[in-house]
Amino acid sequence: MLEPSTPSGEASPIVEPREEILSLWRAFGELSFDSRSRALRLGQIRSVRSGDVYRPEGEIAVVLEGCLLLDSGNRGTYCGVAAAGDLIDIGGGSQGLWLTDGSLYQASVSAFCSEAGEEGFRLLLAGGAERLKSMETRLRCAMAHGAVARVASFLLDVHRASGRSEIALSQANIGELLSLRRSSINQACQSLRAAGALRTVRGRILLKDEGVLASAACCRYRPTFPALRKR
Repeated sequence: MLEPSTPSGEASPIVEPREEILSLWRAFGELSFDSRSRALRLGQIRSVRSGDVYRPEGEIAVVLEGCLLLDSGNRGTYCGVAAAGDLIDIGGGSQGLWLTDGSLYQASVSAFCSEAGEEGFRLLLAGGAERLKSMETRLRCAMAHGAVARVASFLLDVHRASGRSEIALSQANIGELLSLRRSSINQACQSLRAAGALRTVRGRILLKDEGVLASAACCRYRPTFPALRKR
């Protein structure tokens, strides 16, 4: 039987949901179906490029595609890595650097709460509490673990978010983010390189063996991503 939707008689192709919309849908997963549907009609989606700086604008912001490295703007204040579906700004958040090309959803806080109601307000409060908990966990780990464990955990965090084995950061960049002295970051990377976990080139880190990195990472890390291809 011919599909009536096409005058040529050809069946209409099945349109898959855009990946950006699926990421946004996941980010608002705690909301009811109706609240999520209304919230999706708000805001705008903009493209970003690798190397772009992200600055919070006091709005709702959700990563739709790509990998965003977050920090507070001060040395040694690494705040985590955001990937598709992560809520990163709830009326004021961390700044960051895009490690890959991607896209970002932004909407007014007042408009979001108006559409999502009390559910939306609770979602934002929960997001703020989760971000604070994550920061506290990272601070405890920074105090309890040495440079090798912290560097390994950081590299695995970035890989999990980006899905890539090549990280466009230098040893110096990582040392600054983790508040490590030059000698400490150099020794940590040398140890991981000698163990076969990574290779360093100018301005980049190439990950080689997930198992070695995971065994060296600090206790908070739980690898849940596909294995890296050994090189």
